[in-house]
Amino acid sequence: MAIRKIQIHPYLYIIFVLGLTWIPWFLAISTGRGVENLAVKVLLLAGLLVPALVAVAFMLLGEESEDNWDYWRRVFDPTLISKRGYREIFFIPPLITLAAILVSLALGQPLSQLKLINQVRAHLPSILIFIFYTFFVGPFPEELGWRGYWLDKLRNLMSGFKASLLIAAVWAVWSVPLFLVKGFTLQARSSSILLILFYFLQLFPKSTIFTYIFYKNQKSTLAAILFHFMMNFVGQLFELSLMTEGLQTLFYFILAAIIIGRNRAIFK
Repeated sequence: MAIRKIQIHPYLYIIFVLGLTWIPWFLAISTGRGVENLAVKVLLLAGLLVPALVAVAFMLLGEESEDNWDYWRRVFDPTLISKRGYREIFFIPPLITLAAILVSLALGQPLSQLKLINQVRAHLPSILIFIFYTFFVGPFPEELGWRGYWLDKLRNLMSGFKASLLIAAVWAVWSVPLFLVKGFTLQARSSSILLILFYFLQLFPKSTIFTYIFYKNQKSTLAAILFHFMMNFVGQLFELSLMTEGLQTLFYFILAAIIIGRNRAIFK
């Protein structure tokens, strides 16, 4: 007998994702230990998987089998991404960051910003572990939810522009506990209010660019995953100065404005 599907309002995704993520993350914070602790690592990973797990659960409960098949096809089919799409995915993040660094150098910021972090300059196994970790801890489970499932559902209620902003806002709130986890990459930003501000501000133009990447490549979740990976990977390659972080934020806003102006059909 066929299981009766239920209608799930897209806003329920916010409640489930925030609630089920914050429980393990605040438990990790309450231990008082850092990311080197095994229990903290497990709790962090549990929270990171929530956007994907909620998306899959909602798909199984509310979508027909052909929709479920299409969901996973968009995750794994590389042919959905155009040649231009691949170029944009792999070149936008490094070009934005390098442009910000070069402008900052002209304004007197240190040349040491161009020095790659030690882990990348180490032997090959360390580089491969770094790439594997950067891909699967963040981009893969997050994009199964944010873009792979939720973005399209929101488009049924609002414009692409408003959907992008809402995802960015929830994404920002969702990540707040990570600033409190000892040793986590975001905690390093806690030393400066401006660094925290730049992090949250960047989520809004980045979310807009994600929407463009997603719809320009036949709703490819893989495109969103790869773009998210490139942003995280490039973001961890260099140690940027405060000024450079600000310039990078500005450049992302400029690019997002250009993309919106040239792709009105996606955002209306």
